[in-house]
Amino acid sequence: MSIRDTDQLPKPITRLGDDGIVYHDLTDLSHLSVDLMRFLYGQRLRLTGKARRPVVMLAQHILTVDFEVQLFASHPQILESTEAVAIVGTSFMLRHLTSMFLSYHAPGYPVALFDEVGEAKEWVLGGVKSSIKPQA
Repeated sequence: MSIRDTDQLPKPITRLGDDGIVYHDLTDLSHLSVDLMRFLYGQRLRLTGKARRPVVMLAQHILTVDFEVQLFASHPQILESTEAVAIVGTSFMLRHLTSMFLSYHAPGYPVALFDEVGEAKEWVLGGVKSSIKPQA
């Protein structure tokens, strides 16, 4: 099985935290495809509707990303419903992929890479906390 054969892997978990953040746990995945991004967005819509939310992506093992993912990140629906995206992971590849993404296709919302979930949460909530209404 190659790293692109992700159909056999478990689907990532998406959840809405008590803090109002949408969490995408991509821990078991090494490849980020546009189909996977559409799946994640569908899960997000199921949880929050089209409400504008911050997102934290746990992406420690991502090694490859389809070019179309970069374009999808700037789709008008994504722009309207995304406050900010914090990517969590420490690998060299993830740092490189994030840097390339931000250099060539940065979307209209803030994106940053963090080593730890706590730092990511603090960042996404820092400037937008007043606009987020956590689930009861």
